[in-house]
Amino acid sequence: MSSISIDELEQKVEAGEEVIDQYFDSSTTRIGTPRPMTARRQQSGEIPLLDLPLPMLEELDRMASELCISRQAVVTMMLRRALDEHYLAKRSLN
Repeated sequence: MSSISIDELEQKVEAGEEVIDQYFDSSTTRIGTPRPMTARRQQSGEIPLLDLPLPMLEELDRMASELCISRQAVVTMMLRRALDEHYLAKRSLN
């Protein structure tokens, strides 16, 4: 496996070259690895109303724009991370 810059990689992809086998190590890359659905992902909940200060909404919108995802996806991602950190901290106290 050889190293390549992002710009060079993008040029090769745009030119139609096959880059997966040459530049990605399948033992360390999760591309194409089937992942079972977790119970957390299978269940979908809905919050009918969530009041947030306008500056926080603007921050969420900026982050969503940077990541090219929806505000809802940003909120879900950040809540998941916060919950995971909470559980890890709680586990380390025991």
